Amino acid sequence: MFLSNKLTLSGLALIASVALHVSAASYTGCVSSYDDASIQASEIDVPLGLCTGICSEVGSPFMLYQSSTGNCYCSSTSQTANRYVQGADNQGGCANSANYQTYALKTTFEFQGCYSNMETDNAPDNVDNFEQCFASCATEGSVMFNPYALAPSFGCRCNAPNTIQGGSGNEVTCGTYTWYTFTHTAEAAASDLARRMMKERLLQLKRESQTLCPQGNKACVVPGSASYECVDTRTELESCGGCLHGEYQATSNVTLGTDCSTLPGVALGAITCSNSQCEAFACKKGYELASGLCVPIA
Repeated sequence: MFLSNKLTLSGLALIASVALHVSAASYTGCVSSYDDASIQASEIDVPLGLCTGICSEVGSPFMLYQSSTGNCYCSSTSQTANRYVQGADNQGGCANSANYQTYALKTTFEFQGCYSNMETDNAPDNVDNFEQCFASCATEGSVMFNPYALAPSFGCRCNAPNTIQGGSGNEVTCGTYTWYTFTHTAEAAASDLARRMMKERLLQLKRESQTLCPQGNKACVVPGSASYECVDTRTELESCGGCLHGEYQATSNVTLGTDCSTLPGVALGAITCSNSQCEAFACKKGYELASGLCVPIA
């Protein structure tokens, strides 16, 4: 469903409906911009609580809200670490009201505040988006992510207790390089609800990543950016057999490609990618062809 900034009768009916069913939202930071391709509803001048209801009604997992205008955005993807900017305080909002407050609508974690440090039991690898962190900590009592804006990636930490440990006295204004902390209720962590919700969301991400490019192409990560390019890995010399730096938004079972031009012993320009395999047809001195590759002469 798409909403215009001129309210139609159907739009008014939708707002009347969601006003009676406002859902909870978990604050996930403040960003300076958003990915246009992810927006599922255009802006409407509404209160924050009603924005939550609208985006929940259309089934969006995320929303963005610009308090200077009251504009409401419903999004299918979380925002990247390099978009994060300073929040208003320890509890949310944006220091600059023209920036965008972001919220997760389909999570069992509840935002607790931003801190400079805390105690943790588990430190997963850095992740591309905080959804992956939530998934890694789905059955834990609490989770923390840190937007490393220059990386860009998110630090991720888990903790068994259903409270933030060691956070007192470390409260800071939310922003880049601060820990956004979230807790589960004991019931949510003990049940299979958290795991099931994150599994469904990650499957959705995988399906979306498979439709970003024309058939036969893969959405390959562009190093040093939050974007992707469509590549035919069956014939691409520098990403043969798979994306050289990984697939955009993919979370598992990813086959990394090969840069055929860097294989040893191959004569200049004497290699191609065919049917996802590097195939050399001439070798440098001291090497010989063997099954389409150049190997040292014994």
